[in-house]
Amino acid sequence: MTQLLTYENGTNQSGQSVQSDVGVDGTDLLLAANDITGIELSITWDSQTSWQACECYVIDPDGSYHYIFNSGSLPFGSGTRTDTLQINSGSFPSTTDGTWEFYLSDQMFNTVTLDEVSVEVQVTSANMPATYGENVWWNGEAYQGGIDLTNNQRHIYPQNGASIVSSTGSGGTHAFDFDGVDDVWADGPNTTFDNLTTCSWSAWVNPASLTTKQMIFCNHGYAKGNWQLYQNSATVNLFIGIFDPVFNSYDGMKVSAGNISTANTWYHIAITFDGSEPLADRVKIYIDDQSQTTTVTEYQNGVTSIPPGNAFAGIPCVQTVGALVDTTIGGVPTGVIRYPLTGLVDDCRSFPSYILTSDDITWLASARGVAGGPPSFKPYFASTNKTIGFNS
Repeated sequence: MTQLLTYENGTNQSGQSVQSDVGVDGTDLLLAANDITGIELSITWDSQTSWQACECYVIDPDGSYHYIFNSGSLPFGSGTRTDTLQINSGSFPSTTDGTWEFYLSDQMFNTVTLDEVSVEVQVTSANMPATYGENVWWNGEAYQGGIDLTNNQRHIYPQNGASIVSSTGSGGTHAFDFDGVDDVWADGPNTTFDNLTTCSWSAWVNPASLTTKQMIFCNHGYAKGNWQLYQNSATVNLFIGIFDPVFNSYDGMKVSAGNISTANTWYHIAITFDGSEPLADRVKIYIDDQSQTTTVTEYQNGVTSIPPGNAFAGIPCVQTVGALVDTTIGGVPTGVIRYPLTGLVDDCRSFPSYILTSDDITWLASARGVAGGPPSFKPYFASTNKTIGFNS
């Protein structure tokens, strides 16, 4: 499957010579895996005198120059235009992550206006699903882009034979398939949820068995981490806390609600956490758009915020779908897979610092991989004027 990762800067700068930078991240891992098939550099700009005297080049993170156009190569004319340069395999820089510097100038000393510049990374990977909506994951923000490949700690890849299969129930087309033994999809270390007082989660699950604890998705490695969303028999459960295996102690809370009664059936799950609420109302669970009666268990001092997931030395644990990947206190995977799920999972979403509304939950429960929705579900905009887009 091919996916386009677009990094852009809507700059709006004017002068005889102007510069605008685009920050690119998360692509070096793709470059090393030979998953990048092309890079397109694009500039939208304006000249009210003549394009013909203008020049534009880009300096990539390696320091190499790429001329989009030279002085004298464009026709006479004025106004707004968009020009692009395609970089193909064999001409890629050794690193694609970093700053791409765009320079535009008028060699006759007239004024030009730089409206927008972008770097589009074209990716083709067998690790990506055949359709969109399989998983939504970018720093916990909602995305309609399949498996996200936009940050080197936000890749999610199959391990131990985990696969994607056709599944058309509840409006979907494909889903993650788990064998209940060691299948798992793993992300990189994540500290997004540390110390948050509000958060929400959404997922679709189709368990083949209702007899044991099965992880839907989590940011937990047993010895470290801060939350688990799992199914246990007929119940949906959210655990927030961190376990200290050295002292066999932890502060945390577990909230359960039971309404999953039939195996091999799709269920939509939505959960909200608000640390400012009393214990009984701190976590709310919805199954198929219906609010559930919950049972709350508090451990030791409890929690009013999601604790840091890396309370010990070393790297944080990894986010995972379909199982929990056990790690040491230092964050190194031990090879032990805990709570593997038997069945299907799809469309996992987490929303740091946001409490899903009833309208949000109704929308999320309307179909797997649903697009559009309330205004809260929007593309990710980074502080560097970067946006990430996907092809359709």
